[in-house]
Amino acid sequence: MNYQILVNKDNPISKEDIQENVLYPIIEREQLFYLDKKVIKQYLKLKSRVWKKTGIIIALDSAYRSIEEQEKIIKEMNQQYGEVYTMQYVSNPGESEHHTGLALDLTIYENGHYLTNNYELESAVSKFQEIYPLLGYYGFILRYPKGKEHITHTPYEIWHIRYVGVKTSKLLKKKHQVLEQYKKKL
Repeated sequence: MNYQILVNKDNPISKEDIQENVLYPIIEREQLFYLDKKVIKQYLKLKSRVWKKTGIIIALDSAYRSIEEQEKIIKEMNQQYGEVYTMQYVSNPGESEHHTGLALDLTIYENGHYLTNNYELESAVSKFQEIYPLLGYYGFILRYPKGKEHITHTPYEIWHIRYVGVKTSKLLKKKHQVLEQYKKKL
């Protein structure tokens, strides 16, 4: 798997690339998710370190998605949040990093339950900000950071992280870059 693959509106993933994904199951919160094997390993290390360093319990809220699942999410989000919100925050089928098995959305355990909707997640921004400094040690980046919306063309998403590899994640952090900037320089 190309851990630096760029998938967005301008760079949709091909059906062949989706079919070539080798994904493995992980169960969290009584739900089955699929991710790249290395991503699972690094995510579990990150989860443990987050707990030890901050006392925050994180879990998967979303991982790999098929084209059909992405279409279903768009319909559900339209009903729950409206079309304008959905167009801002949900990628079209083929344009989502979730098709790679390298992207995951996190949730946080707070007040006796896991946060389940975007409004709850957004209210926990300070807890997510405690997690961000630990991401690079395990090869993850905050994919859509605040202040980079003009480059990613995606609003700040506090819950969406992406595996790019330890070396790349540390380089992006050092240079204050997002994946689009990194790929442009290659």
